Amino acid sequence: MSLLDEPRWKKHGERYATVITDDRGSSMRDREQLLFAARVDIDVYDVSGNIVYIAVGTGLARLQSDNPVQPFDVYFEEPPKNPYYSYYSVLEVEKSKKNMSCGRLGIDESCIVINSNVDFVVNFLYQSMECENCSMLALEPLLPHHSQQLILKLASFGTIWKVQNEHNKTICGLTRNYLGENAWYHIDVNQTGCSLICDKEPEVTYYPVIFALSLYGLLFILYALGGLVYRSAFFNDLFRRNSLDVSTDLAAAFSSSTTIDDKKQKSVQQRLRSLDTVRGISLVIMIFVNYGGGKYTYFHHARWNGLTVADLVFPWFIWMMGMSMAFSLKSQLRKIVSKKKIFWQIVKRSVKLFALGVMLNTICLNVNLHELRILGVLQRFGICYFVVATVHLFYASADDKGYSSSAFRDIISYGGEWLIMLAFLTTHILLMYLVHEPDCPEGYFGPGGLHDQGAFFNCTGGAAGYIDRLLLGPSHLYQHPGLRAIYGGTQPYDPEGILGYFTSIFLVFLGLQAGKILLMFKEPKARLIRWMTWAIVTGCISGILCCFSKNDGWIPVNKNLWSVSFIFATSSLAFVLLSICYAVNDVYKLWSGGPFYHAGMNSIMLYVGHELTHNMFPWRWQVHPTHLSELFMNLWGTTLWVIIAVWMHRKNVFATV
Repeated sequence: MSLLDEPRWKKHGERYATVITDDRGSSMRDREQLLFAARVDIDVYDVSGNIVYIAVGTGLARLQSDNPVQPFDVYFEEPPKNPYYSYYSVLEVEKSKKNMSCGRLGIDESCIVINSNVDFVVNFLYQSMECENCSMLALEPLLPHHSQQLILKLASFGTIWKVQNEHNKTICGLTRNYLGENAWYHIDVNQTGCSLICDKEPEVTYYPVIFALSLYGLLFILYALGGLVYRSAFFNDLFRRNSLDVSTDLAAAFSSSTTIDDKKQKSVQQRLRSLDTVRGISLVIMIFVNYGGGKYTYFHHARWNGLTVADLVFPWFIWMMGMSMAFSLKSQLRKIVSKKKIFWQIVKRSVKLFALGVMLNTICLNVNLHELRILGVLQRFGICYFVVATVHLFYASADDKGYSSSAFRDIISYGGEWLIMLAFLTTHILLMYLVHEPDCPEGYFGPGGLHDQGAFFNCTGGAAGYIDRLLLGPSHLYQHPGLRAIYGGTQPYDPEGILGYFTSIFLVFLGLQAGKILLMFKEPKARLIRWMTWAIVTGCISGILCCFSKNDGWIPVNKNLWSVSFIFATSSLAFVLLSICYAVNDVYKLWSGGPFYHAGMNSIMLYVGHELTHNMFPWRWQVHPTHLSELFMNLWGTTLWVIIAVWMHRKNVFATV
């Protein structure tokens, strides 16, 4: 009896398959319920009772024929979700087990070979441990006594695996906290369980980082010692220079220096190098990260929750903008510049920053206004500068008259300002918890996609993502968010979105608070005590909000959302960094701040310049994809901009907005 006359059916979940001979005649017309057909030519070996295994999508047809020697067709009652066709024989299985090799792997990749030693079909599922509460990903069903290869990206994260039989019953589960780059593993699936064996140990990838840190550390020490000698009494007698002051205003974050009048000191103005040094440190790290960070995971932004080195630099920048703002407005008011004129300057500077940011979004693009990304880094600088500077201008005065003599006068004297800024923070919290997209839950802070077992696939960013898509339109947002590497999903999401402006404004205000302390308290000890107190307070607030946990707190630390806990955490670290630089640069004068100081003095030039030359030689060229070559190129590009900053400083050339 032929298969055409009496087809053999085998049920696999909700999918059926039947095989008929190549001479099908009118069989397709006779079977109208068949929705999908695909020709599969296979070579059949007469082994194991003429049983033929055919892997089809997420199902499997296990069929027996009296004469399986001719090509035949496979029909399905339902179209496979993942059209995939492969055929094997027992002979091919043995060959694949002996010859299967992982080959050459790329950066942050590892290889797993799964070997089936059982007589039934197994399903192999896997997921990155970085993907919080995610549904697992499935490979094609693995046929009995066959092997399958899996190349895992993001090998620096841990991975979990699960092996199930054809009835979805778990055979075993495996977990490895760290796979390692270019490592080879194999998993043997047996009747009693599974075993994970390392065939090739992972490469040690941090040696280039250690070498680079040692080299740059040595250069830094030599630079600092040279500065101490240069500023010694002998050299001071030979070379006396007029001092400059800290940046005029961080219009930015990005500009010259600002002077402070200290009536308790002599009329000679004092340079506060620490402000430009902090700004320069942030800028240099930003350039290195944007150039690629050597392709190391810890030099990239956190995929969703969490905090990395790369996540610090942008918040530090706008925090410093707030600090310099205190000096800028005070200086102009003392020069008897009218508040109306100052406000107009604030407006012009904000518009310039926003417009420059939009233009930078179009680099290397064939501009389509219907798809133009509106938001970005400089756009956030512009808006935050406008809001905080305008509010502070209303409360600021040219002198210290009327200020409280209390130890908390930096807060009490600006009570109204605090109320306004706390209103921005409260608004952010209320919107995050109360606004939600249809079919999405209230208070959802997740990345969507596979998160929470895929229950909220299109809810990426919760209220933050929904508000952006609603007000700006999906086509005007960032189309390739980094979270997709872990969580998948299809929704565009902008990490510089609208809702994050509310918390960013408060972060700038915390920087302004640091500037007020510098203006209102003259003794270094008083300044340092207050800055470190603020560091502890903001750090504790962040820790309480996130419950000192990456994923389990009320409000996780999240740069993509610019969550409340995120801005308090980064502000805490900014207070610490400022305190250290102030003590080293300005109080004890152990280090001049260079070369970071020079970068901070010309930050707008370096920021725009590194964006424009991102893919240009001599900042970038094609290299062999290894951490060593990528790290060398990224460090060289960053160092080149530092050299340019030092040269511009020597030539007294400064770019402002």
